[in-house]
Amino acid sequence: MRKIWLAVGTAAALAAMTIPSLSMGGASGGGGMGTGATFDDYAIAIRLIKHEQYADAIPHLLTALAARPNDADILNYLGFTKRKVGDFPASLDYYKRALAIDPNHKGAHEYLGELYLQMNDLDSAKTELATLVTLCPDDCDERDTLAAAISGYVPPGAGGKEGGY
Repeated sequence: MRKIWLAVGTAAALAAMTIPSLSMGGASGGGGMGTGATFDDYAIAIRLIKHEQYADAIPHLLTALAARPNDADILNYLGFTKRKVGDFPASLDYYKRALAIDPNHKGAHEYLGELYLQMNDLDSAKTELATLVTLCPDDCDERDTLAAAISGYVPPGAGGKEGGY
């Protein structure tokens, strides 16, 4: 979730501007809104996500994606919001699309691992963690967050929270 907080200030500050050639890529170095696009929908979506209004963010992300169909950050946020509203198949598709564009997108690997936990697929979540260990061997927020989620995971039928973390 920390990645969202970092992007909010920049996106909100640029919300009403049209920027000729500014990239708003995250730590992954990918995407952004690029040439001639406005930041309005992307900034609105980030603001809604910050306020946990995931369903409301989705149409804005889809509009941003229409302008930038190969933006791994937008695809990652679509995966995140779809996961938060319980649409796991769509979430999985968006994360995989983000990773097809940017295989080193740490946020997508973290969130995909969290999705796998919610789908009770611990082995796949651990595979995403192993990828993050390779991408950031000296630790990073994404790696630490997914590792904590995996260590807090309780399998279905094991008592406690059913099938989740």
